[in-house]
Amino acid sequence: MPSGNAHHEGETMESSFKVVKVVGESSESLEGAALAALKTSAERVHGQTWMHITDIRANTNDDGGIDRWQVTAEIAFRVDAS
Repeated sequence: MPSGNAHHEGETMESSFKVVKVVGESSESLEGAALAALKTSAERVHGQTWMHITDIRANTNDDGGIDRWQVTAEIAFRVDAS
């Protein structure tokens, strides 16, 4: 995985990540729900590197439409070395 850090021959690159689970919600789209989850996470941690959508839900209404989308996302961020 590219990191932007210089990598010298013979050195091993090791990284650790923490994963948080966040539910994002949007009345507009699945992408909006995913972006809401990322925004919430970014307000609390730095160094987000990837996300995995683990669940998708839609809240329906009596007219047969969708009121809002929800996604459950596992968002990973790099743990700073001590």
